[in-house]
Amino acid sequence: MTGRLLYPRLSEGAARSLYLELQEADVGDAVGLSRLSHESAHPAPTGGTPVGETKLAGIRDGVRAVATAAGFPSTPRHGDWGQFDRPCGTFLFREMDIVPADAAVEGVWSFLTLVLLPEIGIWRFDSRAEERLLGKQRNVLRRDWWRAWALGPDLDAAPEGTVPLGEDEFVQIMERPSLGGDPRVARAIRDACFRCLERGKVTSRMFLMRRAALLTRATKSMIALEALSDAELCSLLDQVMEDARLDLETPSRTGPSS
Repeated sequence: MTGRLLYPRLSEGAARSLYLELQEADVGDAVGLSRLSHESAHPAPTGGTPVGETKLAGIRDGVRAVATAAGFPSTPRHGDWGQFDRPCGTFLFREMDIVPADAAVEGVWSFLTLVLLPEIGIWRFDSRAEERLLGKQRNVLRRDWWRAWALGPDLDAAPEGTVPLGEDEFVQIMERPSLGGDPRVARAIRDACFRCLERGKVTSRMFLMRRAALLTRATKSMIALEALSDAELCSLLDQVMEDARLDLETPSRTGPSS
């Protein structure tokens, strides 16, 4: 992905102050706190074109539309937060046109979460944990964007007869940098999981992915996955997924413990 826009980077001190203010706000009040700029937020001086307020307003409105479709300000139907997370990641990835280096900067996501869309973080994560509202790796918006970067823009994509990845399955890939940091490997793991489901009965896809992620990391310590051809990677991960499935069916099989 090659983006062209530079986003405001909120200073750490300002982010901390806004984070503390949000601890006392309810979701409705937070909507009124949204701003398109902040005196302590500025884009990088070089490397792209600073994003304009019209673009920022469009991103704000788009994320709000996704949240509304998921039930905002109430909890999504059946408590399925994937109804927000997946389309949010897709929307952000497709619309932000962000310079890749900016996507790795904490201050950018702090600005988007605490200045532009302060209501979204406290709605999505009512614990209001620091790691979800500040622009850290598990930030409410940052993690959704990175999922779309690693796994492809359409996070709702899934073979006919199955459902898209769930939260725990995303975590198994994306919170392991050795797996989620390489889009080709991340997508190959997801696709191998879907193929395993098509081949036969799997008692729990969530536990299958947990086990497969563990086995893939063990395999990666011996084999450079990035050096394999697409066909070789596909074949290897099919075997890893089958081993994971058999491990779940036969707990006595040897291998790394979960």
